[in-house]
Amino acid sequence: MKKKILAALLAAAMVVSLTACGGGNDAETADTAAETTEETTEDAAPAEDAAEETADAAGETKALSELKLAFIVGTENDAFYQSVEEGIVAQCEALGIPEPTLADQQLDGNICSDLINNYVAAGYDAIALSANDPAGTMPAIQAANEQGVKIFTFDCTLDDEYLDQYVAFVGSNNYAGGVTAGEYIAEHAPEGSTVGCITYASAQSTRDRQAGFEETIQAAIEGGKDLTLIESQDADNDQSKASDIMQNLITQYGEDLSYIFVVGDPTGYGALASIQSAGATTKIVGFDAGQTACEYIADPEVGQIWEAEVAQNPVGIGSGIVDKIAEYFETGAVAGEQKDLIECELVTAENVADYLPAE
Repeated sequence: MKKKILAALLAAAMVVSLTACGGGNDAETADTAAETTEETTEDAAPAEDAAEETADAAGETKALSELKLAFIVGTENDAFYQSVEEGIVAQCEALGIPEPTLADQQLDGNICSDLINNYVAAGYDAIALSANDPAGTMPAIQAANEQGVKIFTFDCTLDDEYLDQYVAFVGSNNYAGGVTAGEYIAEHAPEGSTVGCITYASAQSTRDRQAGFEETIQAAIEGGKDLTLIESQDADNDQSKASDIMQNLITQYGEDLSYIFVVGDPTGYGALASIQSAGATTKIVGFDAGQTACEYIADPEVGQIWEAEVAQNPVGIGSGIVDKIAEYFETGAVAGEQKDLIECELVTAENVADYLPAE
């Protein structure tokens, strides 16, 4: 509105200027000035509308000390998400953001949806969630957006068709992490052996890990490596299911099964139990690099089975999503790519000490 008033004032000033400075017929000059005023106003309108649309596209800024934020993790029973929460709390404190609300969706889309709806009703400024069930939570996310509550995602995000439903994502480069696991196994698996993956098909992040692994192993096979890649099996992030799957694989393939890639540490714990119980020779490459898994790698006996891990940076993911939210409310937008992917690292016996607490 201010811009429209300014445009009118400028047009009026132009009339005065033309009348005062123009030679010849005063009436003719006034008519010309009127036409110019009308054209100027018409030309300015689209530009003003575009400016207002740009302003609408940018978010409303707000003092960080006044923010009301909620963070929904996948499950607080997982050490990874506990570390994510540590990063969230520490960064909020560092930036002067009031103590955030932390919630556990228990890997259940219905619980997550209820939490989102509750936070919208309670007047939260933003909700950040690990979108472990993107399809199941979309109605609640869309409703939050309609109410003006800003949505951010971390660790797991929404499918690409829903890029317009969240502001920014911070998480691991899961596909690249799967590639790292595949490269390690392709290098270390004996010629003629069989390799496989126990996955968690419900989450985009773990599907990406699976894809990176499978495509890398397939590329190694096509490049001349004598390996057999068996079909990945879904343990649904359940330790007991993973144990049953592993037992069945050992029964079916025996010593031919040289390596199993597990897309998360809880899955690995189940696989390890079955390998140890059967006295099998299958080795594990995991994903997460939680303290327990790293202790297994460092252990002289268990490390003969649990050989390697792909390490994420959960504290960095937690602090990173807080930084994105802070940037948005300070500037009205988030610069750079919508998805901020943090690279993963390979952990083996050679560097595992770097990932364990100092004694």
